[in-house]
Amino acid sequence: MINTIQFRELGLSDRTKLEQMQTDIEDDYVVRIFDRLIEHKEHMVYGLFVDGQLASVGGYTIFAEQYAMLGRLRTDVRFRGEGLATKLLEQVMDEIKKLDDINWIGGNTQRHNYSGMKVLNKLGLPELISLHASTLIEPEKLDTESGELWTEVTELDEKKKWLEPIANDPTIIFPYESYYPFPASPTLFKENELTDWLLFKNSAEDRFVIVKEDQKKYKYAQSIYLWDDLWEQPGLLKTIMHARNRLAQQSEDEMYVRFDLTDESRAKVPDEDAFTFQDPWVLHGRWIKE
Repeated sequence: MINTIQFRELGLSDRTKLEQMQTDIEDDYVVRIFDRLIEHKEHMVYGLFVDGQLASVGGYTIFAEQYAMLGRLRTDVRFRGEGLATKLLEQVMDEIKKLDDINWIGGNTQRHNYSGMKVLNKLGLPELISLHASTLIEPEKLDTESGELWTEVTELDEKKKWLEPIANDPTIIFPYESYYPFPASPTLFKENELTDWLLFKNSAEDRFVIVKEDQKKYKYAQSIYLWDDLWEQPGLLKTIMHARNRLAQQSEDEMYVRFDLTDESRAKVPDEDAFTFQDPWVLHGRWIKE
């Protein structure tokens, strides 16, 4: 029987309560990086306490000034079925809406996480897109040598010219970071970031690819290509591997090429054995301000 429920922001002193939660998650990364989450201002972590016991945890991270991505949701198995995750995130969303600069709220969960998707739907965050996190682990199984290298765009003004139509079209889902795609807006394309992104255009000048360094446990050459003809474009894979090799020279760690593939691109993968695939990640979200 639940007597009292308390919602509040978590602090470093709550680590023990977090470690005592029974979530059935082996090697829970939230526990591992808890101190970092608490100490960095772009992250917020909240807890729902039942009779003084930490029963559910969740929070958000801010990206590109205006996007709040819900996440790190887990509920103690002893309290599941009580609707606590939904109650927690409802209050988290209320906290987000108090922030002047936040215009979008969303969440990203894997397709098999039916309970997570159910919570996001209850919160009024509709499904926007499914993307397959795909890591190229054996590039030798693909044709990465044929075709001409695409032309690199190095001048900042020309990069802006290529990206301006994307930046002003919120119907386009842009994979800003690995696991964090967002509806496009100008805040995703800051000059300091564009300077570091490698951008290449094809000879017809109707396609481009971005390759940039990212790290989510492993180091990646994140490859952003916004069309479904990835595998048919002459020289594209050669260009991506060329960019990956350049980025890898600056790193001591192994670097893998990573794609966020739509269902259509995933179905056309030339050799399944060249990749490791995750269950599709389903992006939910909506704009909350004009």
